[in-house]
Amino acid sequence: MSLKKLLIFSIIFCLLFPASSVYGHGLGIDTISSISIQEKQISISVKMPMYFENDQEQITITATDTETDETAKNVTFLIGIFHNNEMILRNYFFAEDGVLPIMVTPIDSEEIIIYGEQDSLLGAWYGTDSNLVEITGPLFNSGGLYTFEIEVRTIDEPTNIIENSGVYNADLTIVDTVSHPQKDQNNEDVEFSTKSYFDSVSNFYYNSEAKEVTFEMPFDWSESQMSHVSVVHVETHFPKDFVEFLSPSYLGSVNGIKLFKSSVTVDDYTYDDKRTVHFVLLQDHLRYLKNEMRASEEPLPDNIVFKLSASEEAKFPLIAYTASEEFKLNLAWDPEDIESGVPTNFVFTIRDSYTDSPMRLSDYTFVIIQNNEEIHRVSGNAAVGGDFEKFTFAADQTGPTTIKFENIRNTGQETEFALVVVPGSKVLTPVDESSEDKSTEEGGGCLIATAAYGSEMAPQVQLLREIRDNQLMNTESGSAFMSGFNELYYTFSPTIADMERESPMFKEVVKLGLTPMLSSLAIMENANSESEVLGLGLSVIALNLGMYIGLPAFGILRLYQIRK
Repeated sequence: MSLKKLLIFSIIFCLLFPASSVYGHGLGIDTISSISIQEKQISISVKMPMYFENDQEQITITATDTETDETAKNVTFLIGIFHNNEMILRNYFFAEDGVLPIMVTPIDSEEIIIYGEQDSLLGAWYGTDSNLVEITGPLFNSGGLYTFEIEVRTIDEPTNIIENSGVYNADLTIVDTVSHPQKDQNNEDVEFSTKSYFDSVSNFYYNSEAKEVTFEMPFDWSESQMSHVSVVHVETHFPKDFVEFLSPSYLGSVNGIKLFKSSVTVDDYTYDDKRTVHFVLLQDHLRYLKNEMRASEEPLPDNIVFKLSASEEAKFPLIAYTASEEFKLNLAWDPEDIESGVPTNFVFTIRDSYTDSPMRLSDYTFVIIQNNEEIHRVSGNAAVGGDFEKFTFAADQTGPTTIKFENIRNTGQETEFALVVVPGSKVLTPVDESSEDKSTEEGGGCLIATAAYGSEMAPQVQLLREIRDNQLMNTESGSAFMSGFNELYYTFSPTIADMERESPMFKEVVKLGLTPMLSSLAIMENANSESEVLGLGLSVIALNLGMYIGLPAFGILRLYQIRK
């Protein structure tokens, strides 16, 4: 699988199946499929709560005949439970209808006690509808990965004893949340924490000089274990007002190998006072990492070493979701360093988090908060799904800042981003603005669209730039088209851009005229190959010729015929 396809798959997976609600290996339920026993094909599923929040929780083990999709009958399980490479329980359990519910009561004691009835054949424990099997003692009282080692010893009939049925493993997690007090550059205490949805985190360390976090987690890189690991997910938490480590984006690595951008995401909306940075490693990511480690010809390790580094440069766009995960917000700003006294364009796009498509005609309220007080609030409508708001921070408006989007599409949903405003070293002057326009022109930007929408960071301009860079310039036919187009375009675009700046009315006319073209160009986002760029490109050209020349010509002709 190519890196490009892997990245696309990762993004789609994270959008469609947010890590907090996925069930799979290590995440609430694990299913062992294709077990062959006496010419039967069965599957065994183990379901366990991700959090042991109550005094008593239930674990359910189910054996199912995969051919009839009905539960197996008279099943005796030999079950061993392991945690941190130590066996904490091993015993026989019987389920007449193939479903074995076990009540677990974790307590601080020296021994594990099982309550229930026992059969006379293997001494297997079983319960009744009114009195389930209960296990009490020092088990499931800490987070991390638990391995259920399961053998089937009887099936169909209670006396049908099976030898050598095979040993099968199911791995499930109790979410492990741990605090990690650290020191900042000034030797002041900072409260970090981790929440692991896979296995326990250890050796957590914050390097204040390098501005990076490292920690470890046990992991078996063998194919037999990796084949049913769907995702490894760990969260790192730290205060939103911890300016030293508050960065627009972060770089992540595992065992010294750089991770994809989609594997490290920032979350400023789940907690009011804490930033969360997620590590999400899908199965394909893990295999890619394993192959990279193999290339070094060193033995595979028995752990995952995570490293999280504050990025020196902002990696736009930043991403945040609403609490319902219905909406996704992309945010960028220009200039990259937000300074007091310097006008900042905050550019954003409101997207459907399941399709990743911009949501047109989206109402929003844009709010800036410092020290728990609002310093700016404005409402607007993102006609094409994206928009921008300009704001200049005053000299006393520096430090940790929250950009909040409220009442998105009039649903009451909201999300936010955390950033830092630094004291300004200069104030933007008219000379600075003109030099910016000049650099845009020299850099091959879209002058007409930039002048129409007020900034080269506007979503409409970014759309044009992305299609040019990601689709057209990556193919021979697209590059040839852009070469010829630029020769023509730059003969007249500077003049039109100047006219837009001088006449607000003309600027609005240009924006109105650009809207149909931008809508049609969105088709090009689906073009990846040479043939697709050529085919879709010709279709878009024909569509625009029809809109901008054909329709007006037809209207003029009809008007001429009516007047005759």
